[in-house]
Amino acid sequence: MELARNVLLDFSTHGKVKVLERRKVYFKDFVKVLSHFRPINKNKPHPWNSREAKLRFAFTMYDLNKSGTITKDEFQDILEMMIGANVPKEQVNSIADRTMREADRDGDGYITFQEFCNAMEKTDIEQKMSFRFLT
Repeated sequence: MELARNVLLDFSTHGKVKVLERRKVYFKDFVKVLSHFRPINKNKPHPWNSREAKLRFAFTMYDLNKSGTITKDEFQDILEMMIGANVPKEQVNSIADRTMREADRDGDGYITFQEFCNAMEKTDIEQKMSFRFLT
């Protein structure tokens, strides 16, 4: 299946899937990505859809260069892809600035995975990154 470039194609599932390099999504990779959106079953946990796995997956969506950190430029690029058509560039830049100030606790100009987790602490990621499949 050939795909056009969009933000979802920049994902990397634990560093193993590099869709942009091959421009195709194989069924196995597609299912693995979908597994992150499966609701968490506390009685039968699975490592692909735990809270940490969901957060790590979300983090990789912003870490465009796969450096292990999120820069303001990366965050701004994602915002522009998500809302840029409806929001002026100055406002996107303002949102990116404010997010970096709030999330980058040590002020080094990067958001680490731990800082990302801290910023998402009050977010119900389990609910927001879940949808029910037909059962």
